[in-house]
Amino acid sequence: MSNQRLAIQLMIGQGVLFAAETAVIHQIGSEVSLILLALIRAAAGLGLALLLARGVGLAVLRTRQLPLQLLRGGIGALYLWVMIYSFAHLPFADATAISYTQVAYIAVFSVLILGERVTRLQWTGAAVGFIGALLIAKPDFAGWHGAYLVALLGTSLNGLGFVLNRYLQEEDTPATTMFYANLVPVIVNIPALILMGIPSISSMNLWIPAIFLLGPVGMYLGIGAVKHANAATLGPYTLLRLIIGVVGGVVIFHELPDIFSTCGAALIVAGCVLSSGTTPAPRRTDKAGSVHLPAGQRAFESGEIHCWATTALGA
Repeated sequence: MSNQRLAIQLMIGQGVLFAAETAVIHQIGSEVSLILLALIRAAAGLGLALLLARGVGLAVLRTRQLPLQLLRGGIGALYLWVMIYSFAHLPFADATAISYTQVAYIAVFSVLILGERVTRLQWTGAAVGFIGALLIAKPDFAGWHGAYLVALLGTSLNGLGFVLNRYLQEEDTPATTMFYANLVPVIVNIPALILMGIPSISSMNLWIPAIFLLGPVGMYLGIGAVKHANAATLGPYTLLRLIIGVVGGVVIFHELPDIFSTCGAALIVAGCVLSSGTTPAPRRTDKAGSVHLPAGQRAFESGEIHCWATTALGA
């Protein structure tokens, strides 16, 4: 099995798990804050990372990229707050549609940070997939105001986190990246939860196992996927959860999709196929086995972006 095929299968698995997680959160409703759900999810992610690294023990904490790992975790926590703000201040369909602009951000950051060569087919695949997402979400975008700009710019954080997952695994294991990606959200969400007040979770007792399982495992599959394939190639596959949601509505609730949702699903599949149609040239190695990184990754290795991350974190 090729690395890219494995990565695609992992992304499909992530889409299934994230779609199921979304259904569970919808079932819980507004009785429990998203901050509490995020804290539970992140704590479960920490536990999963330690479980996966049980053979090496505390060595999972060892990294030469600590500022970048902490930055990656901080990006995830900040994006959660942006998402909460977006869905609180925008119509649901509009906020959902804007969240899927991450596909374009992934392609852009793949070029700027990783130095990947994004082909015309991959740009086309990202655009076609996003149009498909719009057809399914059916946003109105009426009454444009500042919250739209916050949501649009904030979504870049999700795309940045996706690309950093790939870079960080040049040296660290998926378990290490998983650990730090969840450590920071746990640390920052505990004070936020205390300030907001800790609600009763009796109404969600039935769903706690699902929250513990679906999100963290899905996150780990995504981290593993970008280790095996070009990040820009996998960008459109983040839209698959929309198709899975449509299929779930048909199978479970016998809700037939309208023509727009059907066309949107077809466009998302087409975007994935277009994005996967070309494979970037493999990284070259010298006789000693050293990897010749693209320009963007050489910037990381030379310390340019690493220093920026250290400064941003105040380390």
